[in-house]
Amino acid sequence: MLGYIGHDLRAPLATIRGYSTILLADAPEKQRKMLHTIQRSVKYQLGLIEELLEYTKSGLRPLAIKPTATDLHILLDDIYEYAIALSTQQNNRFHYVSSDRLPRQIEIDGKRLQQVLLNLISNAAKFTRDGVITLSVTAKSECGICVLKFSVSDTGVGIDLDQNVDIFCAFKKIQAESGSTGLGLIISQRILSAMGESLSVTSALGKGTKFSFGLSAPVIDLSGADWPAVSKREAVSDGQLPRPHVPRDTMPGDQALGELADLALHGRFSDIESWIDGYASNADYVPFTTRLRELLEQFDFPAIHALALHNRDDLGT
Repeated sequence: MLGYIGHDLRAPLATIRGYSTILLADAPEKQRKMLHTIQRSVKYQLGLIEELLEYTKSGLRPLAIKPTATDLHILLDDIYEYAIALSTQQNNRFHYVSSDRLPRQIEIDGKRLQQVLLNLISNAAKFTRDGVITLSVTAKSECGICVLKFSVSDTGVGIDLDQNVDIFCAFKKIQAESGSTGLGLIISQRILSAMGESLSVTSALGKGTKFSFGLSAPVIDLSGADWPAVSKREAVSDGQLPRPHVPRDTMPGDQALGELADLALHGRFSDIESWIDGYASNADYVPFTTRLRELLEQFDFPAIHALALHNRDDLGT
């Protein structure tokens, strides 16, 4: 049964990968970066589907950890690109903070590490709006071993831990109420447990949450010089997404803008295209629909979302 489901899940992903490859051929540099991010996301999802099928064949045995040579810099670069997309969906800023230098090659299960970090960032993005999500990575060397410390913090809803609440069950309950499975944190716990580590948490109601964990991994090629410097990355704006400059009188009503904002939030390209076509024939809306088409060509869904909501909010709704 899961074999059929796996096929159904892989088919649309294969289509997305195919079309993104076609688009890459003639895409300008800004769009190429976005398309490469889409392709990495497709590859990651396909890997998870294959893993699900393997679990089924093996009778759902415990999670297997397979340390291999992993380029830590590339892994964190990929996570950074995913995190931007996740954070901006609810108008959050994403900050990445790390030690000035990190080892290049370490022996670790990079796939599992990526799963944990993406689950934590996704969880933070669900419970934070108009706030800040921060990934922090520090490293120190101890006799050929790299001791890593990771943390993902947010300024979201938080939970009062003084009430002796099991925060993992609490977040799962909140997610279930919103229609989500709430399994991300539990999966992260299981992965870290299989690695011999654990996930710790601090949280305060209305002030956000911080999940953190440590990992130790052998450094490969100790003959090299110092660890390479980490590329500095800027946050996704130091304030909220910039308020677009499009006259409000060139836009349709609040209900239509709300519909557009929802489509952009979920990245529904074709539906946004149809939405634009529905208003393009009205001469009064030409400046607005022209700007929307420009943003859609760049796959800039956060900017479309901001354009709809900010201008709708100008009227106090």
